[in-house]
Amino acid sequence: MMTTGSAASDARPGRASRAEAVGRWLRRGSVRETTTAWAMLTPAIVLLLWWFVAPIVQSAVLSFQEVSKFRFDERRFVGLDNYAHLFADDAFRRSLNITATFVLLVVPAQTVLAILVAAALQGVVRGRAALRTAYFVPYMTSTVAVTTIFMQLFVRGGPVSSTLARLGAPDVTWYADAGMALPFLVIVYVYMFVGLYIVIFIGGMESIPASLYEAATMDGAGIVRRFWHVTLPGLRPYAVFVVVAGIIQAIQVFDQAYVISGGTVLGSPAGATSTLVIFIYQQAFRLNDIGYGAAATVVLLVAVIVAGIVSRRVAPRGAE
Repeated sequence: MMTTGSAASDARPGRASRAEAVGRWLRRGSVRETTTAWAMLTPAIVLLLWWFVAPIVQSAVLSFQEVSKFRFDERRFVGLDNYAHLFADDAFRRSLNITATFVLLVVPAQTVLAILVAAALQGVVRGRAALRTAYFVPYMTSTVAVTTIFMQLFVRGGPVSSTLARLGAPDVTWYADAGMALPFLVIVYVYMFVGLYIVIFIGGMESIPASLYEAATMDGAGIVRRFWHVTLPGLRPYAVFVVVAGIIQAIQVFDQAYVISGGTVLGSPAGATSTLVIFIYQQAFRLNDIGYGAAATVVLLVAVIVAGIVSRRVAPRGAE
């Protein structure tokens, strides 16, 4: 008995020392992995700070200064004067209203259209890949090219404008008419971006288990009921992403409006397409008031953040 106990007591320290050695080796390995990971991430972090965070901070600083593009070194601190002038500016308030109207028209339209087209493509057997590519191509195409083509289609007497005139719409050059310029901008924008969201919704539909559709069919559910009770609930997380991303992108619309105006008087005609980003561009680079434009940029940043937070808050439960 004593011999056995002595052997056991001699073995325990050996096992303990081996366990401690293994623990030290694992800790050293963990430290090495952590060090390697940070070493690999550091260049990306530096670039992220340099290209994204630094400009945001610089814009915030410039928003409290009076700065001219041609006398950038002669900056003068003005406190909140830029913001006070901004919210008293009728042109700025109008740009906010136009941007809000644009977002309210674009986001529901492209979301609903993307869901319906994605659902229709799910029922296509032959040529499905070709159709998906065809819908996605406008998103990959140059903004200038797409907008220019639409301008030719919606000119007075053009193919689309004359066709819509038979249905009661005015036969005018849409992008040159103060009442039709914003709807024209909405149509061009939705056409360009809806393909991206169609692809996202198709991916979401393919992630829905086929057993749910089979069970619904066995219960006697038709196409509409399966779409309403199976497809839509399964697409909630994707719909939240599409709505949030759509709002953020729509708030920042610029390229299409720039092309419509020909780069001359931005927001033409009569300021009908003068969105918030157009206003910022006008103030900072056309009127050379960098500080005033920076203040509007900070407002844009706040609007994007608030829109993203609100969109997530109002999303249905279970959509996260």
